[in-house]
Amino acid sequence: MSDDALSALWMSDPTGSKEGVMGAVNAVLQEDRVAREKDRWVRAGGVLAVALLCPVLLWAAAYGKTPLVRGAYALMAVGTAVLVSAEWRFLAWGRQAMPGPDDARSQLQKSAFLLGRQATLVRLAPLWCAPIFAGAALIGAWLYTNVGHASGCGLWLLTSAGWLACLAGGVSKGAALDARRVRMERVLTDLLSQ
Repeated sequence: MSDDALSALWMSDPTGSKEGVMGAVNAVLQEDRVAREKDRWVRAGGVLAVALLCPVLLWAAAYGKTPLVRGAYALMAVGTAVLVSAEWRFLAWGRQAMPGPDDARSQLQKSAFLLGRQATLVRLAPLWCAPIFAGAALIGAWLYTNVGHASGCGLWLLTSAGWLACLAGGVSKGAALDARRVRMERVLTDLLSQ
């Protein structure tokens, strides 16, 4: 539901009856549920990718060609573990924000608070994913010295592009979460002023 639709719904009830307020609250909570459902499939794909990546990284950390390569893969494995723990935290906050038996006001307060936490966590993605990209850069250094300059520079370019994509995705997703939080806080402010 857009802000304009929410404003139109809000303005359509000039008396400020409880039905209008509850309709607006339910619309905001329903929008939040739909957004969470949409994100669920993306997260399932990410979990599958991490589940396939972890054993490969651990094997490469143990049996890499040189200490530099083993260290790079170990750093990437640590980064992947940090990624998994951040994802668990994000999902735990999402589950806590799900509507429950609480009244609408406390549900909106809790959801808005947890959306703020999730937005901050997502914006920090480039930092907590940094060990993965640092490990890839070390692999690029090994390729540069042992295989060829073009392959090392190519991996560095791909690593930089991946890190920048992580940065852009984190900022974008954080802004979307903040927008949902602001809408909830606006409805909460209107609910408290009734």
